[in-house]
Order: sequence, then C-alpha cells, then structure tokens
Amino acid sequence: MAANSFRAFGVLTLSLDLVLFIVASDALSTIHSSPQEAVRSLVVFVAVTIVGIGLLFLRKWAAIYFSLPLFVLGGWLAWSSIERVCFPFNLLWMCEGITLMLPLIVTIRIWPQLSWGGKWFF
Repeated sequence: MAANSFRAFGVLTLSLDLVLFIVASDALSTIHSSPQEAVRSLVVFVAVTIVGIGLLFLRKWAAIYFSLPLFVLGGWLAWSSIERVCFPFNLLWMCEGITLMLPLIVTIRIWPQLSWGGKWFF
C-alpha cells in the first residue's frame, strides 16, 4: 500500500470539509441559530481541516485522528445493524460498517512511512 492512499484520504477529507464550511457559515448568518451552535460548527470545521492537512502531509497523529473514530463508528454500525435492521438489509449495513473500519488497516500497514512532523506537527 502506497502512502498516496493517505493523501487521497486527505483530499477527500478536505473536499467534504467544504460542506462543513457551508453549514458553519450558514449558522453564523442565521438569526435564529444560537451562538453555541455557530462556535461548535466552526470548531468542527477547523478540526477537520487540520486533520485533512495532516493527512496530506502523512502525519501519524492525523492518521490516528482519522482512522480510530472511523473504526469505532464502523464497528458500532456493523454490530448494531444485526438486530435493528431486517435480514437482507442488515448485510448492507454491516458491509458499510466494515468499510468504515478499513482505514485503520491502511494506517497499520503504512505506519512506518508516516512521520510525527516537525516542531508544530506539520
């Protein structure tokens, strides 16, 4: 597995981060939204942007922040779909959960090619 797969994860993360930016800017411009919601949206946007940039530069900390939550979410999705979803469709949900668990396998396989970064972790 090449390290370019993590760069692809970084590009995907940053491209999906544009959706978070639109939500955050909409929360700032809406009169009916609370300030806590706007700050929460901006914090999530900044955190996802930092992880996406870290993935582009092949940083170990970004790989951990990217793959571990996806692994936990995928495991929960696969496990909870066993009894909540009827039979033919729970196989699809379990496949989706297992697919979300795959970035951790990629992280483990290319761990020696990743670096912690410099003084500021970039």
